[in-house]
Amino acid sequence: MLMSELKLKQKEPMSKQQLQNLCEHERDVMLLHLEDAAIAARRYGRPADIEELELDLENAWAYKLLAMFGIRQHLTLKEGCNGYRYLMANGVPASHIPAIKSNYIELYDEANSRAFQDGIRMLMDQFGIAQHPLNHEKAMTAYFEGRAEALFEVDDRHPLADRSLSEFTGGSRPHHRADAPQAVQTEVIPIAAERTAPPAAVPPATVPAFQPPEPTEPPAITMLDLRPTPHSDGTEQGEAPKERPIILVADFEAECQNLIDNMKDAWDASTARDARALVRMFKLVLEAEGVEHTGQITQYHIGELRKFFNIVPTRWGQSARMRAMSAPELRAEGEKLREQAEAEGKEAAVGLSAATIRKHFGNLNHFLKHVRGHGFEITEWTFEGLRPKKPKLGSIRKQQHKPKPAEIVPIFSCPIYTGSLDDRRARGKRGPHVYHDGAYFLPIMFTYLGARRSEFASLALDDIEEDDDGLVLVLRPNEFRRVKTEQSQRVLPVPDELIRLGFMDYCVALKELGYKALFPDLFSHRTKNDPGDRFYDVFLPIMKKSLGENMWDRAFHALRHGMADTLKQAGVSPEVIDDISGRLSEGSETNTRYTNPASLPLMRDALSKYPIITAGVEAKPIKLLPWVEQRLPPPWAREAKNEERRRK
Repeated sequence: MLMSELKLKQKEPMSKQQLQNLCEHERDVMLLHLEDAAIAARRYGRPADIEELELDLENAWAYKLLAMFGIRQHLTLKEGCNGYRYLMANGVPASHIPAIKSNYIELYDEANSRAFQDGIRMLMDQFGIAQHPLNHEKAMTAYFEGRAEALFEVDDRHPLADRSLSEFTGGSRPHHRADAPQAVQTEVIPIAAERTAPPAAVPPATVPAFQPPEPTEPPAITMLDLRPTPHSDGTEQGEAPKERPIILVADFEAECQNLIDNMKDAWDASTARDARALVRMFKLVLEAEGVEHTGQITQYHIGELRKFFNIVPTRWGQSARMRAMSAPELRAEGEKLREQAEAEGKEAAVGLSAATIRKHFGNLNHFLKHVRGHGFEITEWTFEGLRPKKPKLGSIRKQQHKPKPAEIVPIFSCPIYTGSLDDRRARGKRGPHVYHDGAYFLPIMFTYLGARRSEFASLALDDIEEDDDGLVLVLRPNEFRRVKTEQSQRVLPVPDELIRLGFMDYCVALKELGYKALFPDLFSHRTKNDPGDRFYDVFLPIMKKSLGENMWDRAFHALRHGMADTLKQAGVSPEVIDDISGRLSEGSETNTRYTNPASLPLMRDALSKYPIITAGVEAKPIKLLPWVEQRLPPPWAREAKNEERRRK
């Protein structure tokens, strides 16, 4: 009991001020989103539609259930269920409970997803709230409570709606619509507010008539009910169905940007880029099929997109010329590439991989849910029979090459380490200059520490610290990037070979020049670029030339696998390897729950098992790239812009 109490006791409890700051910021964001949805309804001729108000209230009660009962108890909302009794006690009309249940189920599944939990942790970091199980639970409750409160405030958003037409607002409605609305898909928006009394159903100033109707005796059925039945949109039979708003296919990319804005910190730049690529491909397919807006999209078009994945050139997204092509033109381009490859006896660079297709279908699901969640017309869809299955665990091990130390050694004999001709295009040619930059230090770091490319390329100088036993790299969110997952935040020892080759002198030189980034040569002064991608563009051609026919696929990611495999073969525990690599251990839950990450001494001992393969690299006095030393804009940024102009 004592150990359990110590584990749950907070060292840094959440303050009321932190909750209030989070509440004020996120509540405003949520209300702005709801105002946009209300304005969209007005734009499409629904300013006085009582269903718009009902949709908000149904979503509000779904969030309220999660706030009250949490995400560990799954409510059925059948008679006798705690959630059902709670809704009835608060005056929720029984006719609306099926729609509330539909929203609740979708929100419950989302709340139990890893992406949602990561989003809550990011918001806690944003407002300085310590990561702790109790704080996490409070943040989730505040998130659900805040969304519910924002959705309950319907007076300002729906001033023209006739309250007498809804049981929600004290009126009567003989027939409730048959469709079950979907939960609105927006960014993670936790909102918290202090309550001194049990929450009322709806604030009296907002929706005053939330009292349950007086019980009455049901009329005896003595004859057939021949009254007209309603359509799914609430209109009577014989009346014209109400039109729901649509999104033009031409506006898909703008709507995708709205989705990206909603996702906020839950998506990084690469995820947003993938979503844009998917929407552009979907748009091409729809335009080829003559589809003009979301109301015309059918399951058939999802299938056509799947066929498109098989014929699109693999490097479509990297070619400005191909990105400007229509779907028929891309099909013709794919056929042309196939014919050329067959003539040369090679494999055609056509069609996307199974992993990429799964990723695109995931992004398509996000986009279509976003469309539906905002009330736009869209039919049901499924990816059953279209999405490739995930490979079995046994086959995954064979997918990635794991280079042994002897295979990597030739990299460190390239001109980057022995001397290059100049500091720009001729880094791969032999010459007298050894420059110290990302291209020099990063391959050494990847080899000995096995990190992700963006983790090291985006390090700040302040991320280099010192402990009792030496220098360490602190992998944490900084002004240049966020970390991929919670376990990605870690502290790693700086390899001895890195220090021998002048790493500390390099850091001092950059600090004296006023830089904040550890590798300023990888950042553009014009746009927010990915420094890992920039390193890839610089070093990959040199690496290919050094390794020749022995070059492996996924060049730098393979170094990560190679380091892990080498340590495993040397007898290092897989759990320690995972802690060094920033992965969640695949061992037992007990091991993950009851142990801390490997300590620095344990990591140093494990990393010492990796052989020294850079001993042949001669240490040289630190020499920065000329334009870095002079604090000038990177020449490659200007070249990239000029190249883009030539393409246009």
